[in-house]
Amino acid sequence: MTAHLLCEDFFRFLDALSRGAADAWDAYEEHYLNPNRSVLEAWWDQCMVLPRQAWQERVRRVRPGDYGLLRDIAQESDLQELARDAMARCQAVLPLKPEPDIYYLVGFFSPDGFAFQVDGEWAIGIGMERLGNLNLVPILLAHEYAHCYRRRMTMSARLGERLVEEGFAVELAARAFPERPEHDHLLMHAGQVAAMRSYEEPLWRVIVPLLDSEDDALAARVLYGRTESGQTPSRAGMYLGRRLVQRFMAQEPGSFDAPAGSVLAARDAEGRRQP
Repeated sequence: MTAHLLCEDFFRFLDALSRGAADAWDAYEEHYLNPNRSVLEAWWDQCMVLPRQAWQERVRRVRPGDYGLLRDIAQESDLQELARDAMARCQAVLPLKPEPDIYYLVGFFSPDGFAFQVDGEWAIGIGMERLGNLNLVPILLAHEYAHCYRRRMTMSARLGERLVEEGFAVELAARAFPERPEHDHLLMHAGQVAAMRSYEEPLWRVIVPLLDSEDDALAARVLYGRTESGQTPSRAGMYLGRRLVQRFMAQEPGSFDAPAGSVLAARDAEGRRQP
């Protein structure tokens, strides 16, 4: 595993802007994009899914003063050690060889954590632009490690499979960091988790008819946002995926433990092993 601090090159770009660079995009290319092109293009194409023109427009709106807190956080923390500790904990739960590389980058409202392919290999990205602190970064690293683990075996297409993938990631992070509360692993506030528990059955009634859907936009709304009709709260799919995985483990004790964890990692929402 290598933890790549792309954020340091982004700060060099900010410094160039502060010195009065004539064109923001030219400075961005010189200091940030060109040294990390394969990674940043993979991030843009897989996570942002916007025209390249939008990328240039966002770069030209950058104001160095907006990143003061982020620079302080990055410079006062040992991001390499944080990554090493998270990967060691994940390896103790479910070994994965080779370990995925980790990229600390600064984007434009990218996901806080994500699994993406760089030069054909699954890797972990941490989008630092919205981080107010590093409290959840270890959880994000473990969560995305689980996504890399599963995606090396199978790609989830149906909503039911994607629910299990999220639940698998939440469970792995919970095992890697058992001292952290459940709401951290679900990337929610404690009150959100309590609300999910109260309305779990109505949530299932909404979601079950959608389990065979392969609509990416629908999956994104269920997992991370709200359904169009407002029938499910934000991140309902994360919670329901965790419940699915817990149900599987109750039916088959030890199904998460190595090496049997690879069996659970390939399940769909009905508990069937995927091809």
